[in-house]
Amino acid sequence: MRTRATVIVTGPRKGTISRFFICFALFLAGVKSKVVIPGDDIKNLKMDGLIISGGDDLYHALFEQETCELEEVINYQRDLLEYTLLYRAVKEKKPVLGICRGYQLINVFFGGTLHKDIRKGDYKYRYTPFPWKKIELKEDGLLCEIVQKQSLKINTLHYQAVDKLAKKFRLEAVDDYNITQAISSKSHDFLIFGVQWHPEYLFYMKSHFKIFKKLVEAVYARVEQ
Repeated sequence: MRTRATVIVTGPRKGTISRFFICFALFLAGVKSKVVIPGDDIKNLKMDGLIISGGDDLYHALFEQETCELEEVINYQRDLLEYTLLYRAVKEKKPVLGICRGYQLINVFFGGTLHKDIRKGDYKYRYTPFPWKKIELKEDGLLCEIVQKQSLKINTLHYQAVDKLAKKFRLEAVDDYNITQAISSKSHDFLIFGVQWHPEYLFYMKSHFKIFKKLVEAVYARVEQ
């Protein structure tokens, strides 16, 4: 029996529901998980893969658009922790999955920008962990290959969103308003992938669980090289 690889899961100091479901999904997919929060010692951290989870808005967004309401949920220490771990993961070629905030952080890290708040005009929005919104997947994209579908129902628990896509990434899915919903790297020889929604709350649905399985598959592919 092979030793289970370890996937690092980032998160805030408070709030454990999302990371509980992420860790449970990872367990079902075949790896161990370790939660890392701001203030933890990460110098000697064993990391075979990385999930940057959802949560507070990114500090970087303060430098984006000039007007719109900003939720008072900025966590600068968490931003620094996750940028540091992402830098290390890229340097060591460890597979990465970004979820919601983590997906946005990946885009910013590689030079993209964000919408600070998508709740404008006639944009239809609900803040819910339940799947209600339909997105369209790019036919030749990685997400389409993972879930074997052309569309997905997703949940929505975010206000920020990817605006300008980082040059090293490809578009994987959009909503009815052409807002980016998933991205993947086209410039790395290991998995760097992100989704705007929270698949951990939908792990009981095969299509969403397959996203965790894809990460785990990529982790073992690197470990066994």
